[in-house]
Amino acid sequence: MPISEQALQKDTNRFIAVKGEATVGQAVAAFKALDAQLWWHLVVRMPDGSWAVNRFRDLSALQGDPAAADIPVHDLKNLTTVSAVERDSIETKAAQAKARQAPGRVLVVTVSGAPVGILVEGARRSGGLALASPDVGQLGGKYIKLGDYGAILLGSSKK
Repeated sequence: MPISEQALQKDTNRFIAVKGEATVGQAVAAFKALDAQLWWHLVVRMPDGSWAVNRFRDLSALQGDPAAADIPVHDLKNLTTVSAVERDSIETKAAQAKARQAPGRVLVVTVSGAPVGILVEGARRSGGLALASPDVGQLGGKYIKLGDYGAILLGSSKK
């Protein structure tokens, strides 16, 4: 039995996944286009094929850096390396247990290597502020239209 769609669609499992070479500005453009919240996870496919995560609210640490929009997301200092499992390789309860034991309590769920969801265990969502607020929204820089940069988007929880 694969990981259930119901488990993947829980609010706490919201995410936006991007390629590691995407910039912070491009990730923020995806965030805005998907009307995401600060507690959503940014899931990054690292250049070596591994996965790392961060919460979008953690991008606020880049405020004041005029070059923040151009920083590749794989270079972010506060990413947490996490494991990934193929959706059909494990049952829901076993995957949730694996997420509870994982760094950051997050497990990336893939199908044929592409992210289709995350499981976040033991965490609560928080931070209802909109990323479009003047201070954090600046991080998007010139990358405001996701349509211009859509190739960096690997997946999201919003369909």
